[in-house]
Amino acid sequence: MKEKVERLDTIFKKYHGFRHEIIDAKFREYGLGFCQPPILKYLNDHENATQKEIAEHLHVTQPAIAKSLKKMEESGLIVRLENKKDTRCHKLKLTKKGKEIMNFADDYFLNIDNITYTGFTEEEIELLTSFVERMNENLMSFRKKEENDV
Repeated sequence: MKEKVERLDTIFKKYHGFRHEIIDAKFREYGLGFCQPPILKYLNDHENATQKEIAEHLHVTQPAIAKSLKKMEESGLIVRLENKKDTRCHKLKLTKKGKEIMNFADDYFLNIDNITYTGFTEEEIELLTSFVERMNENLMSFRKKEENDV
């Protein structure tokens, strides 16, 4: 069992590495880092979101998001709007340029996904999805247990 799990772990790392390399190279052409397209997507789907909401959705820290948002604002992809309910917290919105790049990113990710899953049936994709979801649930349960033990 140990050898099979180690092999699977290696396969997941390779997959993630290949995908990251391909996507990062393409988005570097547009001055974007690897984590910025998901932020663009979230802001496209959730206009006027906050930094905290984005961080929670993407499961990353607020300081990590803050760094990306600063670069995105400097690049003219987003604007910060005053939040009348809480002046410490800004609402974020895509600019026209941000929406254009988000549309390109959406198309590019769809193309990468189509290439990735070439030769898979819908049933195989559903099965793989259920396995990975179960793995994530197992790890989330473990993390919660670890946090409660501290």
